[in-house]
Amino acid sequence: MAQFLKFDLTGAQEEALIPVAEIANVETLTTQTTQIDLTNGLFKYVITHEIPLEANGVVKAIYAAMTANPGGIKSTVGIPTKTAQVVTGTGEDGLGGKETITTARAGATYTSSAYSAVV
Repeated sequence: MAQFLKFDLTGAQEEALIPVAEIANVETLTTQTTQIDLTNGLFKYVITHEIPLEANGVVKAIYAAMTANPGGIKSTVGIPTKTAQVVTGTGEDGLGGKETITTARAGATYTSSAYSAVV
């Protein structure tokens, strides 16, 4: 398991590093915020992000990053899907037609991180 989770942020703060050993729980607060509770019960991180296509997409991305880099120093949390790719055409139906991507996949970026005391 990596020692730190890294979030690439689009706001004024470029990245957030959170020690994996101190993570007690991860939960979705709203469609645009995810809370990471620390093991000491006194502090938490709140990650602000765009609305993912899947309700718990950010939580799943965090848990995937926690187990993705065994022995590493840091593991970057991937961005969940915000807009799914849309394909039209007949390429895979056996007719040999062309598939056209009409909407490209877009990721829900992380905008900020706030470290604060639990109230």
